[in-house]
Amino acid sequence: MDARGTDVSLQPEYGSPVQPEYDHPSGSGAAIGVADVVDALRRGWRLPVIGLVIGLVTGLGLLVVVKTPYKSTARILIDRSMNRYLQNNKIIDQPSLDDTEMGGQMYLLSSDAVILPVVRAMKLTEDREFASGAAGERVTAENVIKRLTVNREDVANVITVSFESENANKAADIANAIAEGYIDASVQQKLKSTKIVSEWLQERLTELKPQVAEAERALEDYKTTHHLSDIGTGPGSAERLANLKTQLDDARIAVAEAKDRYERIQQSPETVISSMAADALINTSRTGIVLSNTDLVAVRGRYRDLAAKVAEIKARVGNEHHEAVARMESQVEFLRATMRKEEEHLIAAYANEYQFAKIKEGRLAATVAELSGEGDTGGQLRELENAVETLRNLQNGFLQKYKEITSAQSETLAAQNAHIITKAMPQLHKSSKKSLALFGGSLAFFMFLGAGSAVGREWLAGVFRNAKAVEQATGMYCVMLPLVESTTARIEEHILAAPFSRFAESLRKIRATIDAAPNAKGAKVIGVVSALPKEGKTVVAANLGALTTLSLGARTLVIDSDMHLRKLTDTLAPDAREGLLEALESPSRLPSLVKRQRSGLDILPCVVPDRIPNAAELLGSAEMGQLLAVARQNYDYVIVEIAPILSVVDVKMVERFIDGFLLVTEWGQTKRALVVDALSEAQVICDRVYGVVLNKVDASTMRMVEAQKGARAGDYYQE
Repeated sequence: MDARGTDVSLQPEYGSPVQPEYDHPSGSGAAIGVADVVDALRRGWRLPVIGLVIGLVTGLGLLVVVKTPYKSTARILIDRSMNRYLQNNKIIDQPSLDDTEMGGQMYLLSSDAVILPVVRAMKLTEDREFASGAAGERVTAENVIKRLTVNREDVANVITVSFESENANKAADIANAIAEGYIDASVQQKLKSTKIVSEWLQERLTELKPQVAEAERALEDYKTTHHLSDIGTGPGSAERLANLKTQLDDARIAVAEAKDRYERIQQSPETVISSMAADALINTSRTGIVLSNTDLVAVRGRYRDLAAKVAEIKARVGNEHHEAVARMESQVEFLRATMRKEEEHLIAAYANEYQFAKIKEGRLAATVAELSGEGDTGGQLRELENAVETLRNLQNGFLQKYKEITSAQSETLAAQNAHIITKAMPQLHKSSKKSLALFGGSLAFFMFLGAGSAVGREWLAGVFRNAKAVEQATGMYCVMLPLVESTTARIEEHILAAPFSRFAESLRKIRATIDAAPNAKGAKVIGVVSALPKEGKTVVAANLGALTTLSLGARTLVIDSDMHLRKLTDTLAPDAREGLLEALESPSRLPSLVKRQRSGLDILPCVVPDRIPNAAELLGSAEMGQLLAVARQNYDYVIVEIAPILSVVDVKMVERFIDGFLLVTEWGQTKRALVVDALSEAQVICDRVYGVVLNKVDASTMRMVEAQKGARAGDYYQE
């Protein structure tokens, strides 16, 4: 007998009942991580919103108080009348100056072609406001661009050019100079583009002339050889045949044009694409393929600008490695690959257009031959005649367009297509983008302050949010068990209804941890305990027992030893009339006192009329040891639900009969300090704790934990 009057022979052979004092880790507060911050912000979203409102009010105050420089604005109208003329006269087939092109005009306003001439003309390199020390044109131009703002008005073809300066007159002069420089640059670019198109049309006419002559000669030779005159339409519907022939002529023209475009794009894609940059006339409305690829032209423009900038920087810094140069060279390579890819797409589109045109022509030709009822001779003659007519039509079409664009070049294209409709005037009041920066900074500062407060409040709450925090505070292995909303009255049935859920998999981790621990002899006796009431130890005990019974086929007994609340009994065996007290009086009656559940799990209920004052003594008595000895002989696992550590002393009395313990603590509710105090209070069990179960974790936190392991970490779960 020991000092407490208990038969020592009934104690399990896991070691001496005297345990060392619990010395929890000194860093009881877990280090905060990104996932913790995100989780804290999700729960405390109101504080960032409040910070945003405070920042808004403060920012508005700064807009009123802060002094700012002068800002002058000029407005430019992009005139569409020239482009309508070209469209009405069939010189071009699609509208010009769409959103993409207007965006390009806005970038042109801040390009070197416009800014550098202004810097030179106004000698801004000598102005201390834009150039400091011996700064060159490039540095001065960059400072000018920083103060330049280019926007579109409500009207699609009106652009505003705004400039900021410490001097009101200087702001107006520079804004006007930039607007005028843009108009000069756009006129020169337009004339250059028109010249490229004219040269291209002239080349096509030169190529078509011998082809037309060759086709006419072949037709005359065929007629002479076969002594043929013009063949009529033959039998069939004259009207339908005439319509089909007209369609066939159009199809052959389309084949010739598609073939011409496809061969040229194969031979020199870069030359053809460059020619498309300037209001090119080369497109077809029959197939819907627009040959003027503005995206590719824009990429090429960015590529040339960036390559030039890299060369310029290298010239300044030398060949030594420079991080900025490396990043820009990487962008140059990316743009070069993008251009190659776009060129391949364009070539494939031309090939598809050519094949489609040939198929359409063949089908029309076969239909016309069938309706006309003519033989091979007539068909071959018509083929030669159609070839001549097609080439003539193509030649005439190119010639007409060449004449029109040549005339337009002298009459319309030379005129300005952009006008300054409002000149910049010196302003009497100051305004600046710095005010907006202060406003945005105020919003960001107070919003982040609110977010920091939310995170700080969450951290100061002192509760467990993840397994890492539990392990740092207790030094024990932790398993997160998600919160389940059972749709049945029996909590045990959740493991039956969802065997592949996160809940079930977490219980399997707990069981694996228990199985890995050494055992004294016979069945393992597992105590399920918590620091405080209502932390979910009843759910853990019942479902863990059901899991071992179902998955292992093991004989499992769950004992409700909480004689104070008896929640396990009320839930799983509400109709029981006998239980733990009767088993303590006569351990041999254990088989007749248990209640078998649907899963095969056995429950030993605790049936008492009211709370009894000597509950702890009964749990620590020799009879309890004898009862557990009988249970070890009849079962593979014995799970004992014990009353909370900080509420009563039951765990200290019954601990010598238990092989190991599971400590259940509630996620987001139980304070870290209380868990540590509970382990210190029951330090005798610390060396036998299998692990801590962080219970009732919400679903979003579980998914966040899985997301940190990879997008596919949760693929095996079926809720």
